Amino acid sequence: MLVWFDALTAKQARIASVLALEGEGRGYRFIVTCRKYDYVINVLKMYGVNGYCEGEHGEDVRSKLVNGLSRSLKLINVVDDFNVHISLTSPDAFRVAFGLGKPSIALTDTAHAFHVNKLTLPLADRVIAPIAIPKRKLMAYIPHGEEGKVKFFNGVFEVMWVYRFKPNWSEVEQLGLRNGDKYVVFRFEESKAAYYKYSEQSRIAVKAIRFLLKQGFKVIVFPRYDDQRELVASRFNRELSNGNVIIPSKPVDGLQLAYFSSLVITGGSTFAVEAALLGVPSISYFPSTYYTDKYVIKAGAPLIRVKPSRLISSIRKAMEIGKVGLIKDLEDPTGLILNEADVLANEHRG
Repeated sequence: MLVWFDALTAKQARIASVLALEGEGRGYRFIVTCRKYDYVINVLKMYGVNGYCEGEHGEDVRSKLVNGLSRSLKLINVVDDFNVHISLTSPDAFRVAFGLGKPSIALTDTAHAFHVNKLTLPLADRVIAPIAIPKRKLMAYIPHGEEGKVKFFNGVFEVMWVYRFKPNWSEVEQLGLRNGDKYVVFRFEESKAAYYKYSEQSRIAVKAIRFLLKQGFKVIVFPRYDDQRELVASRFNRELSNGNVIIPSKPVDGLQLAYFSSLVITGGSTFAVEAALLGVPSISYFPSTYYTDKYVIKAGAPLIRVKPSRLISSIRKAMEIGKVGLIKDLEDPTGLILNEADVLANEHRG
């Protein structure tokens, strides 16, 4: 069986990598495609998984549409033939799989991503989601009579790699940090995503980084876009020079950085969930609610959800929490996904 996975973000690259490595043990073959965005290809390389990068994203509605359609055409030649397509709702890949008459599995944990869900979930043969996502939210995208294609699991996708994680200090050391250095990892918001309808939080980010520096922390910063990188360079030129603010210039495993850090802060959700599952205090300042965040908090993870305007006070609160142990006993969906892929491939052959 040949499975095609299209990974558009670093998170999706981790999902693809775990599935590819576990799938190999079952005798499955994987082809992983990706988009030239963020740290996607670096994550695949970290797991030793080959990725074929085609196309880019876009910063406005028109460029996203043009780039997406162009990318779909390129993907047809890259994937050639496959038995099952899996992605975390990639419109580019769904267009190809549906057009070629191939079955698709949609992984989703973002009920708020209206545009992407509207394009992909109706075309999926299976939809796999964390039980934290309210059923009614997903069913809004599912055609009448196809409700049975939705499968829930009692965990989050991040469990797939967090439960397989092994600490390695050398990953952190390559950034010039010494054992005993106190540092915080800061990840900017995904301000250009289609679902991000909020004001840019750069002022809050700068304020938070300055506050952390005053508390004696080094700050490792991960911008998502060039304008965010330029902002950090202009506001923290001296701190970048003396090593108190670090923007990694080469691939580094964010999970390793999170594990050895004092705190993780992100304008999204995934990085905070990953760190919190490892037992590291984490803050997500995404302006809206993530159902999966509430779920992992209820499971005992040291995760704080906060409005951007309250970020500084939340940093103080997070420092008081301190680290806890690994959050255990959540369901790993890897087996479920691979089993459903096998079922669909056999049904399609029949």
